[in-house]
Amino acid sequence: MHTDSPPDLAMVERASAGLSLKMPRVPHRGRLGDSRSASVGSSMELHDFRTYHPGDDLRHVDWNAVARTGELVIRVRQDEVSPRVEVVLDATASMAVSAEKSARAKEVALWVCELARHGGCEPVLLVAGKEVQRVPGPQTRVALAGVRAEGREPFDVTLGRLPPFQTCGLRVVVSDFLVEAVPGPLAERFARHAAGCVLVQVLDVEDVDPGGGAGARLVDAESGDVLERILTPGVVEAYRERFTAHVLGWQAAARRVSASWVQVHATEPLTALARRELALLVEAA
Repeated sequence: MHTDSPPDLAMVERASAGLSLKMPRVPHRGRLGDSRSASVGSSMELHDFRTYHPGDDLRHVDWNAVARTGELVIRVRQDEVSPRVEVVLDATASMAVSAEKSARAKEVALWVCELARHGGCEPVLLVAGKEVQRVPGPQTRVALAGVRAEGREPFDVTLGRLPPFQTCGLRVVVSDFLVEAVPGPLAERFARHAAGCVLVQVLDVEDVDPGGGAGARLVDAESGDVLERILTPGVVEAYRERFTAHVLGWQAAARRVSASWVQVHATEPLTALARRELALLVEAA
């Protein structure tokens, strides 16, 4: 059953009031602003060296280091920047198996964008669904109110149609991560070029413990294919075992790329999740 629902904007306002996003305490890059960074800038204060990345200003190449090592090395100086925050939202059909799951995923994505703006950061929303979108911070609220979780391709396939991820201070991915793809390569992709990465798994009750009564069947939310003929106790138990192994695989993949893994349940209101499971994203007062 596909049941899409918009985010509760009033709930997001209450959950984000007075809070700002906790950013990694490591170098990041962004636009000119108020936050201190360790990106390549025009300040005369030398901070560090690093290898050249495509797009870097060649005027900051340390040619003495190039002569010594044979590699392009950049002099990193401190400047004042507003770090970029990327929020990736899974808008495939599996995110709308219930109204609660659909709404909660969008609320989490918008909540992160709001916290970023409260902290003077530059949020960008990337929506991976039937239509892919790249939405700058000021437009995220309107965009999320209109997002429909109806993509029929798996999340990992849809990601291939997104604009390339940019170098950022923090990347937050909101999904159920219930894809057949091996977690490792996807986790590496999410963490690449990000100073910090948080993977937020949003789950419905049926994702964790499928039921539905006599004669119910497991169905792929994206393709509509029947996965199991009848939900007998043996089928349900086998599903639970596969589900547990799948989540453990994602948790291990997140650890390998130094990403944080958070699991939230769609039946919980955002205000409660912000105080508990999602508290790691909040800057301490």
